[in-house]
Amino acid sequence: MTEDLRYLKFRTEDNVGIITLNRPEKLNALSWELVEELAALLRRLRYDDEVRCILLHGAGRSFCAGGDVDWISGESDRPMPGTSDPSRPIPRSQRMTPGGPFMDVTRQMVAVDKPIVAAIQGHAVGAGLAYAIVCDRRFGDTTTKMSAIFTNVGVAPDCGLSWFLPRVVGLPTALMMVESGKVFKAEDCKALGLIDELVPEGKSFEAAFEYARTLASRATVAVSMARRMVLMGQTATLEQILDYEGIAGVIVASTFDAREGTQSFLESRKPAYRGI
Repeated sequence: MTEDLRYLKFRTEDNVGIITLNRPEKLNALSWELVEELAALLRRLRYDDEVRCILLHGAGRSFCAGGDVDWISGESDRPMPGTSDPSRPIPRSQRMTPGGPFMDVTRQMVAVDKPIVAAIQGHAVGAGLAYAIVCDRRFGDTTTKMSAIFTNVGVAPDCGLSWFLPRVVGLPTALMMVESGKVFKAEDCKALGLIDELVPEGKSFEAAFEYARTLASRATVAVSMARRMVLMGQTATLEQILDYEGIAGVIVASTFDAREGTQSFLESRKPAYRGI
């Protein structure tokens, strides 16, 4: 399946849902409309059983240059709702959920309950860095540049970066990144843990897709439950996790893939998982 939205492209291949941020002329900088589309697509993919894993990447020479500064400042033809355009009051949903769909993308990336793999080239800065580190695994090529660039333009971190960044790189490094706005090249990104796999220029998509396809061929419910439990474990107590693992174990044990996995092990053969 292939689907062209206004600011995104989406296709499914080998049970991998491939999302392409598609504003290459703007280095895939994020506008209100783009993140609305992305949040809505992620929400839909949670219930799409054909998609077992998601790959997120950017068209052109960058992953994502963060928020569109021209748009956010109100200097573009499409001002921010409720700020530069007095005829458009701030929607009630935005007042109730500060950050609107920008923050909702992060919520949906976690709530989609499927692994998300990032293929990164060029810039992944600001909100683009935030979305990258929300992903389960990041493949970056040698052109990758990453930065918590927010304070360089006088704004504060958003899109969940304050929660995820210390968990990815450690507290001292996270503080240094958000305070200095320093830009890191690919080798430093790998050393800091911002990217998990460093590949040659132009190879990040290929490497990320191969990994995503491998995850998509596994026991989907077990993989998704394992992902959920690890994320819950960042804030839950041990007793809460032990209880949840017990409940999740019963759910997963009832799937076809659990029966297939155990039976194939006993028969010394490769399992043929169906994702059910």
